[in-house]
Amino acid sequence: MTSTNTEAKKDKDSLPEFQKLQYEFAAHIRDPFGVPRPEGIEDRRMEVYRDLFFNNVNGFLENGFPELRTHYDDDAWRRLARAFFSKHESHSPWFVDISKEFILYLQSEHESTSDDPPYLFELAHFEWAEVALMVDQEEPDWDKIDPHGDMLENVPVLSPTAYCLAYQWPVHKINEDFQPDTQPEDPSFVLIYRDKEGDVEYFPADPVTARIMELLQDETERTGKALLTQLAEEMQHPDPEEAVHSGYRILLKLHHANIILGTQIKEALVNS
Repeated sequence: MTSTNTEAKKDKDSLPEFQKLQYEFAAHIRDPFGVPRPEGIEDRRMEVYRDLFFNNVNGFLENGFPELRTHYDDDAWRRLARAFFSKHESHSPWFVDISKEFILYLQSEHESTSDDPPYLFELAHFEWAEVALMVDQEEPDWDKIDPHGDMLENVPVLSPTAYCLAYQWPVHKINEDFQPDTQPEDPSFVLIYRDKEGDVEYFPADPVTARIMELLQDETERTGKALLTQLAEEMQHPDPEEAVHSGYRILLKLHHANIILGTQIKEALVNS
């Protein structure tokens, strides 16, 4: 036993009896197959709590990851949900964060099994991103944005609820009829965002659009023309002016989709 575990055991041993019982109660609910139920509590009563807690968490997982759920039969899915429920130590008390905690579990704790599709983590991450955008409360500061500003001569403003995600698997295409078993050579880029009505939307992006999104996220003080000129240089485009013109069409498309909100008002830029 490590020194940390030894200290934890000492702390637990020093607790009042009712708190020891609470720990035993919770440990059994989390892992009923590995931890015996507390003495003096009949199994019929414990079963009520075991089912209640697990079914609540499982219900959130099924609602948060509906596409991923279809890739498992009932028994395999319950094994995955049970492993998460029993092994992962969540850091948030809110039900709305269960999806994020599940992603953290898959990323660093889950041991792959023959039940898992090869794109398990990426598909789960894509579905989580949709949920995260639905509940994201961040709003742009419209006092500092000109919705009709010139995106070449001014600084474009990216929506705080718009992201470009990169995956090794084409997760945005995966469904009941398309379940690839070989990883493609090229990555997939997906733009995911909230539209003007507040609905979450997404569409695939090519590498050029993905790079423009990256520049927009990293560079908040350079004009659209400066960013597109840099992109033309990176691509070693034979006609930089044409490259800027093509890039401007992408900016217009992003603006129309509410991914770019407009441009920084110059006074706001000077005072920032």
